[in-house]
Amino acid sequence: MDLEQSKPNQVKQKIALTSTIALLGASVGVSHQVKADDLASEGAQASNTSEESLPKPETFEEAKATVEAVETNLNQQKAELAQVNASLADKEKEVEQLQAQKTEQEAAMTTAQTVYTETIASSEENLLAEAQAYQDQLIATEAELAEIQTGQEAEAAALASQKATIASQSEEAKNLTKQVVDSEQEVAKLNDMISKPQAISAAAQAASDGTQKVVAELEKAKADLASQKTLVTQQITEDLAINKAALANKEAELSGLKITAPTAQSSIVGQNKMQAPQSYPFEEIKKLAASGYIGSASYNSYYRKHADTIIAKATPGDRQNQYVDIPADRTRFVDPDNLTLEVQNELAQFAAHMINGVRQQLGLVPVIVTVGSQEFARLLSTSYKQTHGNVRPWFVYGQPGAAGHYGVGPHDKTLIEASAVATGLVQRDDNMYENVGAFNDVHTVNGIKRGIYDSIKYMLFTDNLHGNTYGHAVNFLRVDKHHPEAPVYLGFSTSNVESLNEHFVIFPESNIVDHNRFSKSQIAASGDTHDYSTRVATVSAGIATIKGKIASLESRLKAVDQEAEIIAAQAKIMQLQEQVEQSTNRSALLNHQMTQQLSNSKGALRTKLLAAKTELEALQTKLDQSLAQLAASKVTLHHMEEAAAKASAKVAALMTKKANLEALRDFKANPNRLQLALKQIDQTKQELEATSVALANAQENLSSLQTHKASLTAVIATAEHQLTLLRTLVQEKEDRWVEARITELTDSPRLPILDAREFLLPDQEDKTSIVKEVVKERKELLDASAKMAAESTSLVAEALVGQVSEMVATNAIVSKVASSVTQTSTKKSYGAGSSTTSNMTSEFDESTQRALKAGVVMLAAVGLAGVKLRKTTK
Repeated sequence: MDLEQSKPNQVKQKIALTSTIALLGASVGVSHQVKADDLASEGAQASNTSEESLPKPETFEEAKATVEAVETNLNQQKAELAQVNASLADKEKEVEQLQAQKTEQEAAMTTAQTVYTETIASSEENLLAEAQAYQDQLIATEAELAEIQTGQEAEAAALASQKATIASQSEEAKNLTKQVVDSEQEVAKLNDMISKPQAISAAAQAASDGTQKVVAELEKAKADLASQKTLVTQQITEDLAINKAALANKEAELSGLKITAPTAQSSIVGQNKMQAPQSYPFEEIKKLAASGYIGSASYNSYYRKHADTIIAKATPGDRQNQYVDIPADRTRFVDPDNLTLEVQNELAQFAAHMINGVRQQLGLVPVIVTVGSQEFARLLSTSYKQTHGNVRPWFVYGQPGAAGHYGVGPHDKTLIEASAVATGLVQRDDNMYENVGAFNDVHTVNGIKRGIYDSIKYMLFTDNLHGNTYGHAVNFLRVDKHHPEAPVYLGFSTSNVESLNEHFVIFPESNIVDHNRFSKSQIAASGDTHDYSTRVATVSAGIATIKGKIASLESRLKAVDQEAEIIAAQAKIMQLQEQVEQSTNRSALLNHQMTQQLSNSKGALRTKLLAAKTELEALQTKLDQSLAQLAASKVTLHHMEEAAAKASAKVAALMTKKANLEALRDFKANPNRLQLALKQIDQTKQELEATSVALANAQENLSSLQTHKASLTAVIATAEHQLTLLRTLVQEKEDRWVEARITELTDSPRLPILDAREFLLPDQEDKTSIVKEVVKERKELLDASAKMAAESTSLVAEALVGQVSEMVATNAIVSKVASSVTQTSTKKSYGAGSSTTSNMTSEFDESTQRALKAGVVMLAAVGLAGVKLRKTTK
């Protein structure tokens, strides 16, 4: 590079060079990239709009949410299709049975009509003769039946005898098998005594040591059992004393409440009360709660089927309950984000009084407000304010939302679960703990109470609005699933996130996991007077619970041996006793072998071994013979059982024949035989008509189910096709999101655009003259190129390459510009990554700008190739 050249001159030549090379490559590079972009756009459009009914989300997040919604709906439709298939199978079976029944009845009808026709055509003498013939056949049949039954008795006796023989032979084979095993053990023992004298001695010593060890463990286990009995008895006695003391306190409290309890209503509620209409759908709400978790497929399915009934029965409660202002509370201004404990507790008691008005009306245990439930509510509302400020959150289930949290609608599940754990509760609740009201009002105690009242009224009676499915009502009317009489706790607090929010937390006692952390101390209602009826009911329930615990503890104290700890200790003792017995027997056997070994020479032992083997062979032969006899006896028994089965079948056939003959004889001999035949025809006809009607109804239902199945199948196929398209759309949106993110990071001002040493611009006042010179040089080059192109295409390329090569040799900037462009420009639009080029061309015509920008891009592809071409040209 010529270091003497000025910076402005360098810039001029670089821009001119860029524009010239752009003329060579713009048509190829630009047209290629534009076509690629166009094709990508057209392809995306084709894939995303092939269905008229397909949702068209705009963002990656919306596309993901749409896919989840379609998947949920598709799963519900598939579940419904499975139910339809099951019903279809049952209905097809029913139709098949009815068709068979109809066929039988039609045959019976034909038979009855034939009998009637034959009876009319026959004379009295012929009918009596036929009756006598049937009587003769009946006598013969009865004789044959009696003969077979007599033979059956003899066969049954023989069968019983054969079974007894088999049982005896089985027992004999079992005894012989045991003798063979004992003989084999004796042979093995003698072999060991002859070949392993030292091993027997060592085994005997080890068995003796093992026996002593197990005996020691047994003694320790017996001592542990006695200690465990004492400990369990002491624990039960202490628990019994604690519960008796608690019972005395509760009974004293109840007595005091009954003596001093006023009947006047507490001033915290004024004249307000909440009552459900007589038509309130409590049974439907209970079934809705039992159908599954709020928002689950089973829950939504039940709600859709009974929504009209629930809404019609519940909505009258909205009209019959109206809030009455409390004058003393109108001037009590408060900060919803910073309630005092006294005001928070007063508002919670007001909410409890309104909710309990409905709960007691429906026979439910009242909700109670405690220090622990209030701490939970206060921590939750404070967390909402700290996390979300003045913007009310809105979550899509299963997707991260504000602050990276998860939730549903306005419910921040992350904050709810964290607050629950912090106050000693289980992390996840069936109903997610929280009901949130958003009835904005003036920030006075009276205004907040009106918001509480309206929130409860809305959630109990009109919870079908705004896409809700009476889940808030299910939560307000909840009980402990396993102990319906157990306490239910309520906490309340407020927050001012975007507007006034009323936070209700309600949960059963079974949600408490840390009883030391969660305080059950009840908070008394404030005001001039109090209605203690709720407390009386609570204390009475507590007394009943304590009495039940006392009865249970007294029963346990009388049967300490049935406690789990004692049973486990006794089982361990029994196990050790078995081990002691086994170890003792083994030790005795080994000691006996060692004694025999010492008292007998090897010759004597070999003699005993030979005798033992001979005895073993004899026993084995005898066992084989016994097993062969047993197998033969079982074959004989099988043949006898087959013969007995055939005889039983013959008896059954003869019994049927006898019954038919008796019926025919009686019919032929009956003087009212025509009336009987007509009666049989009428009865069969009625049965056939009933079956035909049932068959027609079943076939109609079957056709309806088949139509419904076909419709569902088509809907599911369409939904699956849409889901495939949506998943493709999600992938496209994700790819574009990633590409946009990379571009955003690449275009960050923190990244270097160009090498400052090579592309240092002059001051603003020097730009105009420099750029004019650049444009002039560019036009001269364009004119020269056009002239040469007219003469010869090859000369154009050679001349231009020569010009370019000379400028590259002079300025040595091709590789630097190419490197700069490659590092800084990642967008599809030309020149967007180079602020230098954009600034230099902003004052001139659009064609100049396009040429300059295209030149920068093309340098990235052909810069190094230009250097190589220059050398070749020279």
